[in-house]
Amino acid sequence: MTPIVAAGYEACEADTRRWAHNFGLGIRLLPPTRRRALSAVYWFSQRADQAVDSDGTREEKEQRLEALRGALEQSVTGEPPDPRWAALAHATDRFEIPPELYRQLLDGGASDLDPRTFEDWEAVLGYCYSVASVVGLIALRIFGGSGRESAAAAEEIGYALQLTNILRDVRDDAGNGRWYLPLEESDRFGVTAAAVAQGRAESGFDALVHSVTERTRRYYSAGPRLYRRLPRSTRACPAALVGVYRGLLERIAADPKSTLRGEVRLAGTSKLRSGLGSAAAAMFS
Repeated sequence: MTPIVAAGYEACEADTRRWAHNFGLGIRLLPPTRRRALSAVYWFSQRADQAVDSDGTREEKEQRLEALRGALEQSVTGEPPDPRWAALAHATDRFEIPPELYRQLLDGGASDLDPRTFEDWEAVLGYCYSVASVVGLIALRIFGGSGRESAAAAEEIGYALQLTNILRDVRDDAGNGRWYLPLEESDRFGVTAAAVAQGRAESGFDALVHSVTERTRRYYSAGPRLYRRLPRSTRACPAALVGVYRGLLERIAADPKSTLRGEVRLAGTSKLRSGLGSAAAAMFS
C-alpha cells in the first residue's frame, strides 16, 4: 500500500466516523483491511448523496455528479485525482468490485434531480436497487460473499434499508416533490403526498405505514440467508446494520405519525442494543 493510498484510507475512515450515524457501528466490527475498504465505499456513497441533496440549482447538482463520474473513471483507470479516490481504487482492485456498480449508484442519484413519483412496487424497488442494493452488492465483495443466493439476499436487504429511509423521511421528501411510496399503495389507503408534506395524517396514513412496514420486514428476513454465506469474521457488520435499521423500522411501526413530526430516531443505547444483539446472533448462526 502506497503512502497516498494509506492517507486516503485514513481520510475516508475519518469521514465515516463523522457521517455514519447508523452505519458506523457495523463498519467498526470488520477486520481492519475490510473496514478500510468499506469506509472508502461509504465515503463514495455519501459523496453521491451530497451531490444531489446539498443546496444548489439543478445545474449545479448535475455538475457535481458529472465531477464524481469523471473522478471515478480516472480512478478505475489508474489515475485517481486525490488520496480518497486512490483508496477507493485500491479497494476496488483488492476486492474485485465491478466499477459498473459505482456507475449505477451515480445514476440512481441522478434520478433524484427532479420531482418524481412511482406508480407501483416494481418501480419503487427499481429505485431502491439503484441507490441502496448496489451498495450492498459492493459491500458483499468486501464481506467475502459470492454467488447468486448471496447477491439476492444483499439486494433484498438493500430494499429494506431504503424503504426504512423512505418511511423515516416521508414528510421531508414529500415537501421536496419526491413521493417514493407507490401511488397504487397510497391511493388504496387514501393518502396524498400533499397532506404528508404538511404534516397532516389522513385517515389511512397509519394503515399505509403498517402495510409498507410489513413488506419491509419481509425483505429484512433475507439477513440470516446472507450471514450464513459469509466468513464468520465479517458477519457482524451487515448484521449490526440490519439490527439498527430494523430497530428504526419497529420504532416507526409503533408510532407511524412520528414520521410526520420528524421524531424518528434511535437513542444511542437502543442503537447499540439492536446492532450488537443482531451481530451476536449472526456470529453464531
